Amino acid sequence: MQIRVTSDDSFDVVIVGAGIAATTVALSLPANLRIAVVAQSRGITSSHWAKGGVAAACQPPDDADQHIADTLQAGGGLSDPISVGLMIREAPAAIAFLSDLGVTFEGLPGREAGHALPRIWHANGDATGAAIMSALEKKILSKTNLVVLTGSLIEIATSNTGVSGVLIEKDNSVALLRTSKVVLATGGATGLWSYHTSPPTNLGLGIVAAYRAGAIVGDLEFTQFHPTAIALSASPLVLATEALRGAGAWIVDEDGKRFLFDYDPAGELATRDKVSLAISRHSGQAYLDTRPIDECELTAKFPSFVNACREMGFDPISTPVPIRPAAHYTMGGIVTGTYGETNIAGLYAVGECANSGVHGANRLASNSLLEGVVFGRRAALHLASASFPDNATAHPSSCSLPTRATSLSRLMHSVDTALGIEREGSTIKTTREALAADETEDMDPFLAHRYVAASELVTMMLEAAESRVGSVGSHTRSDQQPEDTLYRLQFLHGSKAQRVRRFS
Repeated sequence: MQIRVTSDDSFDVVIVGAGIAATTVALSLPANLRIAVVAQSRGITSSHWAKGGVAAACQPPDDADQHIADTLQAGGGLSDPISVGLMIREAPAAIAFLSDLGVTFEGLPGREAGHALPRIWHANGDATGAAIMSALEKKILSKTNLVVLTGSLIEIATSNTGVSGVLIEKDNSVALLRTSKVVLATGGATGLWSYHTSPPTNLGLGIVAAYRAGAIVGDLEFTQFHPTAIALSASPLVLATEALRGAGAWIVDEDGKRFLFDYDPAGELATRDKVSLAISRHSGQAYLDTRPIDECELTAKFPSFVNACREMGFDPISTPVPIRPAAHYTMGGIVTGTYGETNIAGLYAVGECANSGVHGANRLASNSLLEGVVFGRRAALHLASASFPDNATAHPSSCSLPTRATSLSRLMHSVDTALGIEREGSTIKTTREALAADETEDMDPFLAHRYVAASELVTMMLEAAESRVGSVGSHTRSDQQPEDTLYRLQFLHGSKAQRVRRFS
């Protein structure tokens, strides 16, 4: 269906997203630039829902070298040491940046799984994300050079020299925001799993829009499952933060046994990929037992966890809480450089939609908020000085949207079947083939656009998981074969997927 495109306005920079990465970019750009921030749903992002904190080695005996080592180990050897080093060494400055914007961090850092030392900085207990976003959004509202628009991404408009604008759905119509500089901070794709902890709008649409515009995307086989989602409600599931285990909580089975040590010597403090795999392989229901934590400490440091459990009919002071792994974080995405720049002139990506190289095959806990701030600031620095051809006068007069698509429930079934914690080659293959032959349904063109894009991403995820025959990090193949894992399977629109060596 052809939809007429209206040209709304022109901007120096258009930022698509509303989480910590998007707001960091907006607040770090010079005041003389005219900026538009496009938010699909204000106040509902993974950043707002983040229960953990911000990882930063700010005081002895901890240091950047130890944080770097922990990050590289968690990433299964696939993290880019250069990108990791930049992020970790800029972490104290990120904490200072947030503090200057009004975030009040608690006095001492906590410890989370995979971290050798306490280095997780919290604000407002186990609701750090909400506290940070509240402070940043107040600053956003005070920016006179910035316009916040409610809308969702449809397409990145390009010419033969780079970005020319962004097409968005706005008030059930298509609007063009003319610009030569676009920052995608659209989040990940974990809303494609039936059991997930992210907003349901996280369908990877920013990743697909960049891919269709010619950006390289990669590492789509790597999705992190958080091991301690509270198994008492429908998705999105509420998280029991990693810091609970850092404070002494246990994971036990129906008999009260701490079974994680049967799978990894680090027990509850093993990384998320290992804990999730252990829970999935262990028979019976798993529980988070917070009774080893002092009651006063539990209620003071983890109020949102305690309140959420009580609202669901469980009192964690006296009763272990049922948990299950749930899709939580997308490690793959739009391949970027160390300033968030992509292979398309004027297109940047930051946050969870980006594949900056810092997470490898498995993200270390509490490095995500850190990544959003560090690379958001770096992208703003690059944007402020970069110059791209002005393509704002060239724009489409209409936009073609589909009217049929595979339903979201069908896409979820495919993802659940083939892209769980443990994968198997023939299942991935048959699921990919079935999805390609699946019947589509009539639906609203804007909804169909989202689901067609999501289906495209699921297909690429299946291809990536099928191609990686070994096991590493969050990608476990039950039928694994020996292989050299040091490659990225990347996709470029109109080309076949190719393996690219990560490190020379």
